[in-house]
Amino acid sequence: MKYLRGFMMAWGMFCRIPCPYKAWREEDRPAQLAMLPLVGACIGGICSLLWWGMSWMECGAIIMGAILTGAYFLLTGFIHLDGFMDCSDAVMPEHPDMEERRRILKDPHVGAFAAICLALMLLVFASAWCTVASEFNPALAGTIISMFTLSRMAGVVTLMTSEPMPTSQYATAGKDGENAVPITVAVLIAAALTVVTMIISGEGICRGAVPGLPAVVVVAAVTVGTALLTGFLDRQKLGGMSGDISGHMITISEMCGMAVLTLFI
Repeated sequence: MKYLRGFMMAWGMFCRIPCPYKAWREEDRPAQLAMLPLVGACIGGICSLLWWGMSWMECGAIIMGAILTGAYFLLTGFIHLDGFMDCSDAVMPEHPDMEERRRILKDPHVGAFAAICLALMLLVFASAWCTVASEFNPALAGTIISMFTLSRMAGVVTLMTSEPMPTSQYATAGKDGENAVPITVAVLIAAALTVVTMIISGEGICRGAVPGLPAVVVVAAVTVGTALLTGFLDRQKLGGMSGDISGHMITISEMCGMAVLTLFI
């Protein structure tokens, strides 16, 4: 029941589709975070269904890419994109003072670095979707679903194992051993979906289907690797972990994963 409620909490916070069951218990916040990868898989699944529908209607690749890019960010409620922009403003300039970087992180105004990084990220993301979405492919859809799951898993694990910033809403999400089970749940969800994708794309149901087993492994490694690296660099500059950094990790890693996926098309 705790993790079912955690999933509903995660759905209500990290997805714009109205949640049928609204419940919030602060003590269940670790369970909420643990279920974030599953929310990512659901968002990826919805995007895949949309992709399949547009492919069936024989929409053009550019139209499909544009709609899928917009749909993905709309489904997330722009919450991870907000963290991406906040962190871009805070960590891109070479401010020597950490307190100044933290102040910029919490500043609601959009700075030049956030605008530039947003434009570049959307350009890469949309271009990748246009390349991938030329024709619906179950193996590609599964790879993208596992990517959206792995990026959130990396963000959750980093959030729950790192020292939080004093101003972070996750500062009381759990301490040390209390997070062991939620972290395990998040990792198992991401691992299970990735293994299923590997089976489908490699030696299983869709033998020889694009992108193939090597591509899934490379995309998964790039997604997790860039997420962890982004989180590490952000924590060095901001002196702790926060939800904004998690959003930065998720957005950067998915952009890189989508870009790498196009190399196997």
